[in-house]
Amino acid sequence: MGDNTVQAIYVPSTETRQQPKPHTVYGVQVKAAVQTWQVWKRYSDFVKLHDQFLSIFPQSPPPQPLPARRIFPPTFSDAGRVDERRRGLENYLRAILSSRDDRWRQTDLWKDFLGTPKGRGVNTFTSESWLDEYNGLTAITREVRSLVNKRSTHIARNEISAAHNCTVQAKKQLITLSSRLSQLDSTLSQLDDMAEGEERRRQDMLATLKEERDTLMTLVLSAKQQQEQLFQRQETEAHVSDADEKKKQDQASLLPHQKRQNSTIGTGRAFGAAAKQRAQETQVTRGLDNDGLLQYQQQTMQEQDKQVEQFSTLLARQKQLGIAIGDELEVQNQILDELDHDVGRTAMKLKFANKKLATIK
Repeated sequence: MGDNTVQAIYVPSTETRQQPKPHTVYGVQVKAAVQTWQVWKRYSDFVKLHDQFLSIFPQSPPPQPLPARRIFPPTFSDAGRVDERRRGLENYLRAILSSRDDRWRQTDLWKDFLGTPKGRGVNTFTSESWLDEYNGLTAITREVRSLVNKRSTHIARNEISAAHNCTVQAKKQLITLSSRLSQLDSTLSQLDDMAEGEERRRQDMLATLKEERDTLMTLVLSAKQQQEQLFQRQETEAHVSDADEKKKQDQASLLPHQKRQNSTIGTGRAFGAAAKQRAQETQVTRGLDNDGLLQYQQQTMQEQDKQVEQFSTLLARQKQLGIAIGDELEVQNQILDELDHDVGRTAMKLKFANKKLATIK
């Protein structure tokens, strides 16, 4: 794979490592025509690359300067300065990649820095960058497990929307993990100069990582069942509450009839033409005195208010379901995009293999 296949470069993340002493490394993601890989670099690696460029092209420095080195206070101790340096390093690499002058990109220094393979087919990892990628995937598993724990907390608090958001984010991370883990597995046997014992050790590392991925996948998929159970429980509680409220209303409706039995039949009401108005009364209002009618009207208004409130609650639940469906569609679309990408990559590999077969024939 030649350098002209590199399409984009990102520096999206950083990590703090303790060996040989505490330091920050920057994850450089390289997107090529066929696949994507990642290498981890210290700030000193960028400085070394920049100095080598200056020694080779003293009259033509790279188009973007490196972010300045801080002696005091050090960048390592400040998360804001680390992120500022990360953006500066990303701009530095992107400027070289997008420059019309390709003199820096044609050097072996640039290709070695990005981990671009030389005459090794589709493998894009060195022994060191393979371990860096493995550490990056391990960090993703920790993040997914953290999301699972947060989701459990939201479920315990009956926070359906927040729990669903955690599930969606975890699914996205697992999609990325599965794709990159498959690539890491397929390239292990192609690494150069690796002892048999070291290869077996890395196979065991991959097996452990796959088990962790499968466990997390099971936990994330179980989230949907837990959320559905929570929603059903809320629906049941709402129905029980409505039934209790209906029972109270039925009991309250008996009071006017009791008053009617205790009141004198001749008690009048200001209906105008009494006979005509009595003919238009319903069975509920017939026989109620003025106080009973007022109480009935207030009860009717309260029932209408409760119906409006229940309708609003139903709309809110429908909104939550709509948001959940939209998030699920987004995840499915991402899965389809990943599948389309894998199909395209496989087609490229087949085309490359067919060319080699044609050359052999």
